[in-house]
Amino acid sequence: MRKWITDIIQGESADATSQAKDDITAIGIQNGYAPLHIFRYNSDYESNQAIQSRIDGITAAVTNGDLVVYQYPVLISPRFDQFFIDQMHNRGVKVVLLIHDVEFLRGTNIGNSIDEIPYFNKADALIIHNPIMGAKLRELGVNVPMVSQYLLDYLDNNHDWHRLFTSPEEFTKTLVLSGNLFKSSYLTEWHEETPISVFGVADDAIQKGLRDNPKVEYHGALRRDDLINQLPKGFGLAWDSDSWMGHYGSYTKYNHPHKVSLYLSHGMPVIVWKQAAVAPFIEKNHLGLTIGSLDEIDGLLANLSDDEIKDMLVHVNNMGVLLRDGYFTNRVLATAEQQAFVGDINFQ
Repeated sequence: MRKWITDIIQGESADATSQAKDDITAIGIQNGYAPLHIFRYNSDYESNQAIQSRIDGITAAVTNGDLVVYQYPVLISPRFDQFFIDQMHNRGVKVVLLIHDVEFLRGTNIGNSIDEIPYFNKADALIIHNPIMGAKLRELGVNVPMVSQYLLDYLDNNHDWHRLFTSPEEFTKTLVLSGNLFKSSYLTEWHEETPISVFGVADDAIQKGLRDNPKVEYHGALRRDDLINQLPKGFGLAWDSDSWMGHYGSYTKYNHPHKVSLYLSHGMPVIVWKQAAVAPFIEKNHLGLTIGSLDEIDGLLANLSDDEIKDMLVHVNNMGVLLRDGYFTNRVLATAEQQAFVGDINFQ
């Protein structure tokens, strides 16, 4: 048996669109997976036969009995996703779908989209974000084995100790938010007393609102390494809101935001919504604070003791080591491989 993992090749961006998939591909390769290079392109005007021929070319070396981890969605087209898994199964190949996003849960399955429940049921196993997402998918009809990743890893071999760990002496009770700011447009009307530094992609209207708000320090959109070099030593805020683009706020009830991993892997405790799926993990592992409303931030931080901050930083610094080493992906790939071939194993 050979093991393969999809490597999605697309243009460089200042958001997390490609970073999470690139990191997972790199971790897979470290674990003996060979990459299947898929160039992201527009297939709208391509025939079914042309797409199928393209997939045959990409997977020419994949044979009966092999395992493919397919990072979904590839963001080419529903036809590409469907044809890929069907062609692998026709060849006797096991397919694990590693789910980056469930489009219908975040409200982005408008128009030309795949019917995700029957599609997920074609897989031999799913890698999902967490048990809460798993329970929702079960409720909606998914019946294949599912294994939880819990957090996305965030590889970083390009920065020194000072950028990876935080000491109590340099930590401040300030906020940082990094990400796609179309999901956080509430920042233009930020009225909390706690200072917040903002990094990310935004249109002209949002940028103007951020720059006109004296309580917000907007740094623009930075590339990955440049962003890490400028992150202040404070709390990382992971707080999305629903918008015309999708149900991003509601979606945090099910997903594990990539920005949480960015913060934790660089010595920053996080603040998340109490109803977010990642909240129990944050609370149980002393990795930050959970709140019901942004209005709670000022009072919560004002009453936070030095000992509480020291405790969080110990746990965050230690968790960062695992995230930068690919621990969560290493663990879940092995478990998914087991589920795809034999299911649960009785070791007694």
